Amino acid sequence: MKLDNLTPMRAVTDLRATIDAFAARYAARRVQEGADPEPLLNVFDQMHAACDVGDYECFDAADSTLHTTIVDMAHVDGLHETWLVVAANMKPFHVETLRACWPDLRVLFEAHRPIVDAICDGDSVAAEDAARAHLNAVWYRLAEYTDDASLPHDPVARASAYIAFHLAEPIRLEFLARHVSGVSTGHLARLFREMHGMTFTDYLRELRMQKAADQLRQTNLPIQRIAAIVGYADPSRFSQHFAGRFKMTPSAYRKRFAGQ
Repeated sequence: MKLDNLTPMRAVTDLRATIDAFAARYAARRVQEGADPEPLLNVFDQMHAACDVGDYECFDAADSTLHTTIVDMAHVDGLHETWLVVAANMKPFHVETLRACWPDLRVLFEAHRPIVDAICDGDSVAAEDAARAHLNAVWYRLAEYTDDASLPHDPVARASAYIAFHLAEPIRLEFLARHVSGVSTGHLARLFREMHGMTFTDYLRELRMQKAADQLRQTNLPIQRIAAIVGYADPSRFSQHFAGRFKMTPSAYRKRFAGQ
């Protein structure tokens, strides 16, 4: 995705994503080597409790603690101090808009689950990918709310950015046209066909299949979880679409291409 401008918010979020992804990768490695993930799970439970009662202040505190716990689990000299500096620069963009950007805290809470699950599974590649994807999605939500200049202005580019950062969620063309791209549904559909040579539905499915293929090759995540990561609530439907695209089941694909 090409950005029109690298704004302070985008720059600091990119840096934060790099650090968080690095920390998540090494935290997962520590778990694989025998480190106890219980402290991380305890903080995740605190986030869940704050989410259940809609306590934004407690949720925000637990969110910060969750990420610093991951950083500390990584056990890399100087990483904690570096994370604090970057997080402090991101804080003004985050706290003031938390309630406005996430009126339903469950959405933000569930966005952390893939990171926690991958670390607890000791899957370093999945943990890194989940952490980076989470921060990118946070940036997009904040950029939408603040009308940040780093958001693309072209209707298709804007829709494509939204899709990339919300792949695990249900995505409808009508929603993208009205709330993301600011054009009619028919116009956005025509733009997708002209730019990508395929319908919006085919474009979205191709993105999901390619993301799933990456996860199957590079991670040890269960197929059911990979299905959820790419937006499928029904694993059997995911397997059907995957087999239609790659001419083999997800299990066969993993067996053949794992590690590549």
